[in-house]
Amino acid sequence: MTSQKQPFSLLRAIGLGDLAGQGFRVQFSFWSMVAMTFFLFGDQNLASPNLSRIGAAFGITDEAEYRAKIAGHASLYFFVIGGIASILVGAFTDIWNRKLLLFGTVFAGELACFFTAFAPNYTTYIVLRTLTGIGLGGIFPIIFSLLGDHFKPENRSSASGWLALAMGLGIGVGQILGGMLATATVFGLEGWRASFAIMAGPCFPLLFLYLAIGETPKRGGAENVHETTGEEPKHSLGLSDFKRIASSKTNILAILQGIPGCVPWGLIFFFLVDYYEKSKGFKPSDGVLLTTVFGGVLIFGGFIGGFVGRAVYNWKKAALPVFCAACVLLGIVPMIYILNFQGNSMLYPMIAAALGGIVIPQAGPNIRSILVNTNLPENRGSIFGVFNFADDLGKGLGPFVVGEILRLVGSDSLAYNLAIYCWIPCAIGWLLMAFTMEADEKKVEDTLIARGAKR
Repeated sequence: MTSQKQPFSLLRAIGLGDLAGQGFRVQFSFWSMVAMTFFLFGDQNLASPNLSRIGAAFGITDEAEYRAKIAGHASLYFFVIGGIASILVGAFTDIWNRKLLLFGTVFAGELACFFTAFAPNYTTYIVLRTLTGIGLGGIFPIIFSLLGDHFKPENRSSASGWLALAMGLGIGVGQILGGMLATATVFGLEGWRASFAIMAGPCFPLLFLYLAIGETPKRGGAENVHETTGEEPKHSLGLSDFKRIASSKTNILAILQGIPGCVPWGLIFFFLVDYYEKSKGFKPSDGVLLTTVFGGVLIFGGFIGGFVGRAVYNWKKAALPVFCAACVLLGIVPMIYILNFQGNSMLYPMIAAALGGIVIPQAGPNIRSILVNTNLPENRGSIFGVFNFADDLGKGLGPFVVGEILRLVGSDSLAYNLAIYCWIPCAIGWLLMAFTMEADEKKVEDTLIARGAKR
């Protein structure tokens, strides 16, 4: 008896109690999603510590030019294709077999990441980086559609926190790996090239194992009103679905806040290392250390945010968006300090980075749980496709716009400061959500109850 209780209490303690008693295949499927998320997000920042070295490999040595081409242009194409993939995969998520769709999406993204290690010229590099965006953009609607069917509304923030942990851990490990191998030669490859192959390689056996034994939950099976449609529902995506999605004020606000809200993220991860090296006069390793501290704390900030968000939601639903708005605004302070720091010691910027890493990511897992709760099971793939498209648009435009500003005015500091202040309109969107979230969530509950009454 004791041996049976231990896994149940452990899962509840880590915010995943709804997986208890579900069997090995279902639990393996969830942890596989977490691992796939880690590997895909590990790719996102591999290039960041090596902008000048990647540029040099393709004959691009001018500082403004390699910043614009390797960071700005590459990230724009990467996130644009990711956004398009997100919308398409999101629509198919609501009508196709999600297990096969997840396998194909992640496989395509990781294959492009792996072959980036062997890009012979800049054009090939750009094409492969663009195609990698298919995996990163496409995985979002699938995993959060599945998360909504694994977990009940009151536990989705903590479950989302585990995916946020995988994202942050992937970003941090990718940043560290790229920095560690920057001047090395691995298996006959330049360090920056080897980092792409090393990050993508382990995901392939995991994907085939998931394909062989993974199991997906029934759509709507975790709803408190218990309305289920089955894994292969008789549902065709139509105009009524898009009208329903567009009529949700919470959906609109979530999408709008994400565009300005993601601009600072693109800048922090794509430009900060190079900024501290070229404009602040620090060693390359100092900039890597700064972003490593930020990324390392960020991992746990997003993870903790899921658990704090669950507690706030279970206390008072409308308080959750207010909490997230406060975290977004507070995050501006340490980042502005880092950008405008004057001095020779890295101690104070690293303290600011640690504080930012705790506060800034609190909103991430909670916006996703809110979208799951305020949309019907058969519409979650579609809304996450649109949401992630807006998210990717913000991430892609951030580095691209800053790269172009650098070309025109040559002011790193001005461009970066303006970008960080994009979190102000983001916070306003969150505050407005406090007036819409409960009503939209009740619409979903009422619809599911009405369906159940017809059975």
